[in-house]
Amino acid sequence: MSTPTYLLEYMVTPKAEGNWIYDDKPVKLKLAQGESAVLTYKLVTDEAGWSFAENGTYFIEAQDNFNYNLTSTLKDELTVEVKIEALNVANTLSENDIEGLSANPGARVVTLVRNNSSNIEFRLVAQNDSANGAVRYFSQDPRVIIDEPDAPV
Repeated sequence: MSTPTYLLEYMVTPKAEGNWIYDDKPVKLKLAQGESAVLTYKLVTDEAGWSFAENGTYFIEAQDNFNYNLTSTLKDELTVEVKIEALNVANTLSENDIEGLSANPGARVVTLVRNNSSNIEFRLVAQNDSANGAVRYFSQDPRVIIDEPDAPV
């Protein structure tokens, strides 16, 4: 992957109850085909025992996910990177085709429709050593909105 178009970093304070502390406004990116973004989330807390768990993320919905390479990598116990690489920013599946692909396991041919933006919704996943080992804490959704740079307004 070439040099990312966006390198964004967020400090995150996990909470056992309630919303985590970080800028939870949607991240808005403009990615052209072949461009990418790296979003780095770092846990910052005065409470001992917090760390990211598993791969650090739980993808709820990645709209148009065949248009993007999405990866989540735990860099260390307190840092997770979410990488987004745009593959096809101009076209997507119609709602009918999405429903058809979900409802029918048979092979299918579709005609893509024009697309100007996509949403990637996920939660950060952490654990705390003081809790039962099977407990996981999920952040509120730091949704990412991706627009095509040349999309009409």
